[in-house]
Amino acid sequence: MDLHYLRRGSGPTVVLLHGRDGTLQEFTLSVFDRLAEHYDVIAFDRPGYGYSERPADESLAIGVQARLLREALQALAVEDPILVGHSYGGAVMLRYLVDFPDHARGAVSLAGAAYVDEPPRGGLLALPIVPVVGPLLTHTLVTPIAPLVAASIYREAFAPAEPPAGFVEAITALYARPGQFSASAAELAVMYDSVQAAAARYGSIESPLVILFGSEDRVLDVERDGRALAAAVPGAELVVVPSAGHKLHHTHPEQLLEALARVVERVGAGGEGP
Repeated sequence: MDLHYLRRGSGPTVVLLHGRDGTLQEFTLSVFDRLAEHYDVIAFDRPGYGYSERPADESLAIGVQARLLREALQALAVEDPILVGHSYGGAVMLRYLVDFPDHARGAVSLAGAAYVDEPPRGGLLALPIVPVVGPLLTHTLVTPIAPLVAASIYREAFAPAEPPAGFVEAITALYARPGQFSASAAELAVMYDSVQAAAARYGSIESPLVILFGSEDRVLDVERDGRALAAAVPGAELVVVPSAGHKLHHTHPEQLLEALARVVERVGAGGEGP
């Protein structure tokens, strides 16, 4: 199975994983170029998103995604990257750390998901997985409505800031495609069990971890997904950015650069830092 990626720069390898409402454009429209000045940066479209294939006979559970990411990195001859996971990409990143502890140099949880309170039910994202009629609903009902839903999601994610000009249109062009919308729905359907299974193992993580969170995040909970994760992972560092929301890589790129520099310092990685 092929995963689409963009790679640029030199230095310690940094792997970027987007959330459930995006693609690798999350990073090319924000911090990718700045990171490439100091690092060998690889941004992936996660399975089923953007231009990456979706596994034909497996779920989109984070364990499956972590394994597919590991296989892709092996194919690229990358053995010990620093992982950056935004939002639900953070959950995939954490599963990678517990499943492949010898193949990650360090990590930054960028407003990343770590715990899920209860299984989500209902809503537009429940329609694509309805038996038999799901695909029909996705192509006829969901696709026309999805851009309106996406615009609302992105406004909430950027709050208290505003989305940059052109961002919503660029990201929605991929988000609203039937294939990606279906992948997002399939991922949501297994999210609870998938994340809860990984959460029980966070105490085994030994890689240096910096957790970056906005104090005003309206998508995830800084107490649950930030402080609780910091308490669960030995040696983890939590940085809460005042008056910031969920899209920190857009609104506070310097904070991400500083978090990465701290990880690099802790692991003694070679190469120029910012």
